[in-house]
Amino acid sequence: MYSRNSKLAPPGSQASPEVNILQNQVDWILSGGLCVYPTTTQPALGCLPLPEYLNLLYSVKKRSPNKPVSIGVVNLEQASDYVEIPTGLESFLSHFERGAITVLLPGKKELDTRLGTKGVAVRVLDHPIARDLVKQTGPLSATSANISGTDPLKSCYEAALELGGRDAGIDWIDAISQGGLPSTLISWPLQIGLNASRAPKILREGKIPIKEVMTAWKNPI
Repeated sequence: MYSRNSKLAPPGSQASPEVNILQNQVDWILSGGLCVYPTTTQPALGCLPLPEYLNLLYSVKKRSPNKPVSIGVVNLEQASDYVEIPTGLESFLSHFERGAITVLLPGKKELDTRLGTKGVAVRVLDHPIARDLVKQTGPLSATSANISGTDPLKSCYEAALELGGRDAGIDWIDAISQGGLPSTLISWPLQIGLNASRAPKILREGKIPIKEVMTAWKNPI
């Protein structure tokens, strides 16, 4: 069983309300498949964040199980089944363009360790196609769509083929990501503001420089 990929209208255009242009991909993901989808940085490889589906994702990426993957959501509320949403986080993130920061948050329950052992990394997606997708599927893995250790591609189609394509159980959305630096990954402490005893820890500097993260931290909205 496999769904055909569907051609998308350019971001910002309006699809016919009678046609869900992502229906094939949504159905495939909900049935346990993988899908390469666009983000504002690099194409992501999405699956439902459940053990049986993560098995396939880690296999095609050749990724070590000791390296957790992040999840992509349409808003923080959508992540609330997986993580605690700290007071002040939404205000902090409003300093930056959506999707530029990924935040490691405390897990709400015992989860697959491939989502993290010290928390779960959550990214609020900004790309309109990605947002439409996760609105319909719920949270998805948001790891880059590449074999571990190789450079990501910009084309979702080419990334899917590199990972094995349909023979490997991977669908895709016909879209191009802009490329460039990945999101900046931070861990979230318990307090915010100038007098906070702890500041966020930068786990990976990416689209947002460390200096900008710390400026926003010291000047909460």
